[in-house]
Amino acid sequence: MRGIAIYTGLRVALLIGVWLLVQAVTPLRGLLAIAVALVISGVISFIVLDRSRDRASAGLSGAFRRINERIEQSTTAEDWDERRPSGEGDARTEEEPVRQDEQPGALQHGHEIATDRSTADGADGTDGQDGGKQSDPGEGQSEPQR
Repeated sequence: MRGIAIYTGLRVALLIGVWLLVQAVTPLRGLLAIAVALVISGVISFIVLDRSRDRASAGLSGAFRRINERIEQSTTAEDWDERRPSGEGDARTEEEPVRQDEQPGALQHGHEIATDRSTADGADGTDGQDGGKQSDPGEGQSEPQR
């Protein structure tokens, strides 16, 4: 991580130096001066900061390698836990069977899907209108007028 901090600091210092040079030498100001300074400092840093960039990338790849090793270790530990017989360790829950008075996949009372009259236009071929049909059979009352 130290290499990343050094490279970033050098890159920012180079950008500021080039920006000050652009401000002093050219009539460019504002965002155009910053854009020109970014391009020029990018080219210079590509050549001059090569070693520092290599050290930063090595540090970053090492950090990601350590993260990947931790993930692999935890995956291996989870796989080891799954190979235990089901009688050992934590109790596993079984799926609840469907009762005789229920149909598999049927919605429970109170979990019905309500349709909104302001659905997307054309989704049901009615251009957002309900066509005079009620979305819920118990919705026979008219809305109060405003």
